[in-house]
Amino acid sequence: MVSTKTLQVNRLLASLPKCNGYLIAYSGGADSSALLHLFADTANVRAIHINHHLQADASDWQQHCQKTCNDLDIPLIIEQAQLADSSENAARIARYALFNQHLNSNEILLTAHHAQDQSETILLKLLRGTGIKGLCGIAKLQKFAQGYLARPLLGFSPQILKKYLLENKLNWIEDSSNQDSSYKRNYIRNEILPGLLKSFPDGVDNISRSGNNIRQSYQLLQHLLNFDDRYLCIDTLLSVPDKLRTTLFYHWLSSKNLPLPDQKALSQICNDFIHAKKDKNPHFANKYYQLSRWQHAIYCIKPYQQIGVNHSFQWNTSLAFVLPNKSGVLSYVGTQNLNFIIKFNQTGQKLKPANSQCTRPVKKLFQQHKVPPWQRHNTPFIYHNNTLVSLGYSWSHMDKYLTNIVFKPQNILIRGEATSD
Repeated sequence: MVSTKTLQVNRLLASLPKCNGYLIAYSGGADSSALLHLFADTANVRAIHINHHLQADASDWQQHCQKTCNDLDIPLIIEQAQLADSSENAARIARYALFNQHLNSNEILLTAHHAQDQSETILLKLLRGTGIKGLCGIAKLQKFAQGYLARPLLGFSPQILKKYLLENKLNWIEDSSNQDSSYKRNYIRNEILPGLLKSFPDGVDNISRSGNNIRQSYQLLQHLLNFDDRYLCIDTLLSVPDKLRTTLFYHWLSSKNLPLPDQKALSQICNDFIHAKKDKNPHFANKYYQLSRWQHAIYCIKPYQQIGVNHSFQWNTSLAFVLPNKSGVLSYVGTQNLNFIIKFNQTGQKLKPANSQCTRPVKKLFQQHKVPPWQRHNTPFIYHNNTLVSLGYSWSHMDKYLTNIVFKPQNILIRGEATSD
């Protein structure tokens, strides 16, 4: 059995990558209090307390956290969360958005998740019918914002953490809402686990061990699949038996750490994208991302609002022009102060690129240079004196526009991981 003797900060630090400092998520509860005290004498430590305003005594918790950090000489950031609703998920989303905002470059965000949190998470995922990635449970270390997110206490039980607090005569706050079994996680903690542990005393450790075994298998699977992080070729899907194509599609999408549609929706999307005619480009969108088929491959793209063809915008080159949907920025490096009109998604337009002998339809330029649909949607059509003079990229009507108009599009292709547990 793990004892408090193994709960030493040097051992915890040895499991973490080199960094510029630590930001401790501190609620004032038992687990985060143990974490804060363990790292109190470590260099470059800060703490952050998020007041969710979900309990009547939330202000008292905030004062307790401030006093504790003052006593330990740890700088404390206090933030007031703005929640969409009173659900656990809304609180979590708001909390991690604030963590993201405050985490410095190459700093590690430390949270106090422990072994029982891990077993509860895996049981919750199992009961929701999750796939293999969900059964991995909570990651001990992952990239987050400008640095990392780490859970150094994931191998310790809450009983060990409580014992550590008592041995060191430390105070903490008991959250009365933890007894409210109307919350699904609390129901598992208060109603399911106690009975389970009577018959399986090592149940928490074994569930956590299973999660770790599944995570290693999942990582091996990702390594063997060796996905191109830019796209998924339709031919790759067609190379496996029909009944496994949705599973392959699931693993490609889950490798980006994005919320996934249910099995039925995934199967329908996969089928639509595979069997669409060559001149069709099926599309799927939710609030987290878009999926688009182009050039016989599937791409995952950040959500963006397509700008209407009838909208026009004035651009005075004394200032940069931020695209209305925030998908790019135009700037002018010439000495003249000019006025342009900006439009989007225009049809039937022609442009004579600099160093070219002939005028070309814009549609043909897009096709020749293999510009994907999402990039076309966000390409600025730049007019001067009612003449199309530039498309922002390397296609401009005259040398002075070619060299002086600079367009920096936002990278909206989703390639890496995006969220946290």
